[in-house]
Amino acid sequence: MPEGQAVAAPPAESKELSGHLAGLTLPKQVLVLAIWPFFEQLLNFMVGMVDTYLAGHLSVEATNAIAPASYIGWLMGLLQMSVGIGAAAVIARAVGGKHRRVANAALGQAMLLSIFVGLATGGLIYVLAPSVTKLIGITGPGFDMAVGYLRIMALGGPFCSIMLVGAACLRAAGDTKSPFIVLAIINVVNVVVSSMLVYGPQPFGGHGVAGIAWGTAAAWFVGSILIMMFLIRDWGGIRLRWMRMRPHWHTMRRIVRVAVSSLFESIGMWGGNFTVLVWVGQLGEQNNAVWGSHMIAIRVEAISYLPCFALAIAASTLTGQYLGLGDPQRAKHAGRLCWGWGALIMGLAGASFLLFPYAWCSIVTNQQPLLDTAPHLLWVCGWVQIFLATAIVLSGAMRGAGDTRTTMILTYISIYGIRLPMAYLFGIVLGYGINGIWYGLCIELFIRGFIFGGRYLHGGWAKVKV
Repeated sequence: MPEGQAVAAPPAESKELSGHLAGLTLPKQVLVLAIWPFFEQLLNFMVGMVDTYLAGHLSVEATNAIAPASYIGWLMGLLQMSVGIGAAAVIARAVGGKHRRVANAALGQAMLLSIFVGLATGGLIYVLAPSVTKLIGITGPGFDMAVGYLRIMALGGPFCSIMLVGAACLRAAGDTKSPFIVLAIINVVNVVVSSMLVYGPQPFGGHGVAGIAWGTAAAWFVGSILIMMFLIRDWGGIRLRWMRMRPHWHTMRRIVRVAVSSLFESIGMWGGNFTVLVWVGQLGEQNNAVWGSHMIAIRVEAISYLPCFALAIAASTLTGQYLGLGDPQRAKHAGRLCWGWGALIMGLAGASFLLFPYAWCSIVTNQQPLLDTAPHLLWVCGWVQIFLATAIVLSGAMRGAGDTRTTMILTYISIYGIRLPMAYLFGIVLGYGINGIWYGLCIELFIRGFIFGGRYLHGGWAKVKV
């Protein structure tokens, strides 16, 4: 080669990801990234399912009490995970581009933010617990149960935040096994502690709903310790150093820029669903089992989308890393592959909800008033699982690209322009009650799938700067 002649850059196809994903085909990369989050999602689901199961076998009032508490816990997790989503977008790009120091810097700032957000959300929930419970419409013994559950859960908020954000950072670096190990351990802690505090001998047992909440808080505490151990000891490809937790405004701004849109999307999503819960509470004046039935149907439906959330994590990680590598084509292929698998799995799950709704719900509760209502709700949502899969996986891929502003806008349009009007029309105006509310919810999920599918095919997410 003549001296001074430029050397052509290798084509994007010759570039490969590093770390846990090096040398793997795209389907194997998806499998490696999704398999552990699936088991993790399954165990995370079990944490909530154990709470619902224990309450469902105590009384209708106990089941009603944890329904609003579950919604508030969901809000807390969404707010905390917005930091994780922002950090994951930065870390995935840095790991894909082989900039380890940038990834470690983002990790340190993310963990600093997680502590602040955990304290803020936990404190807010503790103070507002009575007002929120009253707004929903729960009265009598269920009111005190719900407030107590919320306040105990709020005390565990900072530990939950550390665990969620740390796990998101590990996944973005390509390590999905370590978060699974943590979830496996905290699931055992939750089951053992909650069961002991509810059914154990005195003075340990007999604490009812409060015992369920303390079991969950204890599990979060253990999870936060384990996540920090993985990060400090560099077991997941990125390493947390205390010096990295000193405020570094440039890195923090990068995380916050992505996280803010995700935060508002989460608030909008939760606000829409909380409004639905308030309407369900209004129906509770005629049917005291609607809160519990609503929550049981949601819990069982979650079995369907657990694998899809795992595939969304894989789509997010691969999209971010391939864009960081400078290969948008493989980023697109990864998202489409994850969507195909997700649609297949959720389609099969939806078919089982259509065929065996009563059997599914009877796993969670033996209270006949709940079994009179919940199975039909599950049957209704069985029809739209493929469209929900589309929204879950493709929005995950877009977030991995850092396109959180668009996902926020589309979520607001879908929830406030379609979901709430439809649920109110069928459930309240036309008088179909809890069944009508679920008709409206599922119509929106059907449309949401097309909305996110259209944006993904448009391809604008691949040009977002992080």
